[in-house]
Amino acid sequence: MNYTDQDKKDLLNLIGKNINYYRYHANNTKIMNEKGFVTIERLAEEIDSSPNMLYNLTAKNVEQGVSVVFLDRLARTLDVSLSCFFLKEPILNPPKYND
Repeated sequence: MNYTDQDKKDLLNLIGKNINYYRYHANNTKIMNEKGFVTIERLAEEIDSSPNMLYNLTAKNVEQGVSVVFLDRLARTLDVSLSCFFLKEPILNPPKYND
């Protein structure tokens, strides 16, 4: 099977879309703001990254690569299963990180 540039773009878009979704549906209420979601700035602070990295990762027109370790840190911080970032349809009550 050939892995095309379009496959890569689609995967990165899917991951970015799901990161945004789970910022609003995180299991970790300790890092949510008063509106009930996790800001990119707060998430970046929690995972010791830059907000620009997360902005690029979640932007539709930017192809920002990402490592599995980085995704694992995001999953731990949001307390969602790592597999949630690869779902074609996100789920409202995601499994917790260790489930």
